[in-house]
Amino acid sequence: MKADRLISLLLLLQSGQRRTARTLAEALEVSERTIYRDVDALGAAGVPVYADRGAAGGIALSDGYRRALTHFTEDEIRSLFVSGASPMADLGLDGGRDRALEKLHGGLADVQRRAADKARSRIHLDQRRWYQGEPPRALLTALRRAVWDDRRVRLGYEDRKRNVTTRVVDPLGLVSKAGVWYVVARSAGEMRSFRADRITEAEELLERFDRPADFDLERYWSETTAKFSDESRPVYSATLRMTPETLEFVASRWSAEIDVLERGERILARVAFPSMDVAVYQTLAWGARVTIVAPEDLRSAIVERAREAIAHYAP
Repeated sequence: MKADRLISLLLLLQSGQRRTARTLAEALEVSERTIYRDVDALGAAGVPVYADRGAAGGIALSDGYRRALTHFTEDEIRSLFVSGASPMADLGLDGGRDRALEKLHGGLADVQRRAADKARSRIHLDQRRWYQGEPPRALLTALRRAVWDDRRVRLGYEDRKRNVTTRVVDPLGLVSKAGVWYVVARSAGEMRSFRADRITEAEELLERFDRPADFDLERYWSETTAKFSDESRPVYSATLRMTPETLEFVASRWSAEIDVLERGERILARVAFPSMDVAVYQTLAWGARVTIVAPEDLRSAIVERAREAIAHYAP
């Protein structure tokens, strides 16, 4: 599109270097004639762009027009160009982000460009937990369009007991928390948060809905998660002994609080659980990888549960 090309041309010229029409044409994959037409279009729009003829000539912007990008500090540039798998990719928007950063990179001054390249090569963000499955990208892309256009969606949703229900919702927003996506929606007049990986199907409907004028996604999510955190705060702690490798294994699969009490060949750690029942279930699943040091009632419960299993499965 011409508008995108004009923005790309403007960002290329923001670097302050004179560029020949041929160089710009190669960068934007168009003809030199198109470049001259675009320069005329920028000039008509009030952008102070000019072209000098001759061996040392080229196309450039007036110095005063370059102030916007030069006002970026190095820390601001680093924050934009830190490497990482962006949640935008889950929504099908990663291509737009990458192109935007490349356009911005081309318009930076040399010192700013070096800061951007340094940030890319030295810091990488990986927002997914270990062993976490891939998000349902096709479904998220469809939901993103529905959220954008305020269109109702018919959802098939599987609860924790694997029961699937169908409902029509008003999708108000999408939230990514630790790599897990949620759809914040109004369902039957109530606000709900649906895990995207439990949605079995999503059909965008032609019917639109009226978005609440006072709805603030960030505020809603902050208040909801704070309330959930207070209600589900761990109340049962167990002291476990394990190897460093097991601690890494446990931490990658268990999101509760883990406090390391002693380090060494065998690590002593306090692990918080929502309840004793959850502690029994989870420590049984970890098996011989961990040794329960305390409390004694958890050890007794594990022994009792093991006896029940042996009695059930033994010949």
